[in-house]
Amino acid sequence: MTKFAIIENAKKQARLCFSGIAIPCQPTLADGVYGPIRSEKILKFNRKALAKMGKAKVEKADSRYIGGEDTMRFPVGKPGSRERIEALAAQYAELANEETSPFTVE
Repeated sequence: MTKFAIIENAKKQARLCFSGIAIPCQPTLADGVYGPIRSEKILKFNRKALAKMGKAKVEKADSRYIGGEDTMRFPVGKPGSRERIEALAAQYAELANEETSPFTVE
């Protein structure tokens, strides 16, 4: 479906014209009896959400998954590989008595 910029800008401008909606209501008195006063309850719109309406959300990728920083103390193999899992098991066995983690950055 083709979206035209002028129509999308008009929709955005129309959304930002309204700040909320008024709903008529009649307040009750202490005994649960309706009083003679008529009032309106104002429900405000979230203007930031209205401005962002229709935009795609972009999720940030974790830098460790795309070959960036590897915070393992003694890096072995790639994250998730069989070689790394075996190396971690060996490191944890060696560090069983100590209270340090192979993932701490020095």
